[in-house]
Amino acid sequence: MPSPPSPQRPTLPEGGRHGCRAATALLLLAVLLAAGNACTTAPKPPVHPPVRPPEPLALSPADRPYLIDPFEGYPRDTDPERRERLAAAWHDLLDRGETAAASRIAGEMLAEDPQFFPAQVLAAQVQLAAGDDHDVLLRLLPVGDALPTYTASQLLLGRATERMGDVALAYSAFRAVAARSPLALKRVNELHGRALEIVANRLDEALRGGRLPDAGQQLDLLRSWAPSEAVTFEAARKLAVARGDHAAELTAVKDLISRRPGDRPLLERRSELELEVGDPSAGLKIVQNLAAEHPKDPSLAQKLESAKFRWRLSQLPRDVQEVAAKADLSRADFALLLYWLVPDVRNSRPTAGRIATDVLDNPHQEEIVRVVNLGLMDVDPTLHRFSPGSSIHRGPALRVVLRMLARFGVGACAGANPGGGGNACDPAEACGLLEADDNCEPAGPLAGTDAVEILRRSVKLLGGS
Repeated sequence: MPSPPSPQRPTLPEGGRHGCRAATALLLLAVLLAAGNACTTAPKPPVHPPVRPPEPLALSPADRPYLIDPFEGYPRDTDPERRERLAAAWHDLLDRGETAAASRIAGEMLAEDPQFFPAQVLAAQVQLAAGDDHDVLLRLLPVGDALPTYTASQLLLGRATERMGDVALAYSAFRAVAARSPLALKRVNELHGRALEIVANRLDEALRGGRLPDAGQQLDLLRSWAPSEAVTFEAARKLAVARGDHAAELTAVKDLISRRPGDRPLLERRSELELEVGDPSAGLKIVQNLAAEHPKDPSLAQKLESAKFRWRLSQLPRDVQEVAAKADLSRADFALLLYWLVPDVRNSRPTAGRIATDVLDNPHQEEIVRVVNLGLMDVDPTLHRFSPGSSIHRGPALRVVLRMLARFGVGACAGANPGGGGNACDPAEACGLLEADDNCEPAGPLAGTDAVEILRRSVKLLGGS
């Protein structure tokens, strides 16, 4: 029997094959678009890495000794529960470097009570551990002002300011608690010399800038830190000189001599100040001793002459001494000094009888009238006024002295032309009333000390001593 025919695969026309492929592509595109629409309408949440707590901060071994118990030296009562909570945060900071918890707890406590200073200290300890020294300074300065001997605060403030380079402020903070903290005492001893040097330099800078109140504040600081050290005495002397305070300068010079007893310039300056505002006998003795030690020194011989003259001045009436110390002499003052310091004026008979109507009630009427009637000082010829309260300048004062030399003297200066309104500086210098390097300034004021020296020289020219 013949075999049955084999089944045949159905064959598609060529166009039907292409249509099937197109349908398949369309179906795939539709699936992709549907998936895209599904993502747009219902996105899946993004995936983030897990949030980790901040890593503990490793405290510097050099800083750890300054991060002491925030209650150390704190004088106020504290609720036990709050104390225990803060102490636990401090232990975690110190033992494990847990800065986040310490900062949070300190912040919560300060939000409740900004004056709870142990919380300020804990917060500042976190800032120090993070290297925020300036923030520590801003946080703890008010604490130090309120509680100067609060050990935990001052120790931390000292450490932060020292790291900032402010040695003087660091020293001040450590010094405030040195009696309570061995570490603070150690740092005070180590920083003492440098801190004094810095403050002394600040005082010098203030003096150069003419800021005397600022210089005074630096001196107060030196006196509180080192009341018996030479750097403080020297600073006191500089400020006294800048202020023109001879009494304060004398005190400072005597203090310096106690540290440097053989210092000749200091001894000479002390002699001058003693003769001016202190003990004239002590001043004379100092110069006598120096002149005996250096008999061939002409400058000391001259100083000895001046000291003897000023000592004699100290034996005169008190009002004469007070005039000699004035910074700006009046015409009456200068007439008083002429009368008492120049024997020829005091002992000579007047040759005129001029009257000055404005000195009749003056306490020094006798002296003024004597000087006027010796022809040494003028009276207004029309109004007959002496003007005793008017200032006398250096130029007119020198003309008066030259006139006196011309009246009583002998030798070259007896014929010196005192002039009427000319420059008296040159003839005064030629006669030896002024040193060659003196700044004459004829229109400038005349101080009592300068007048005394000019009159001393004139007395020597007249044959006195």
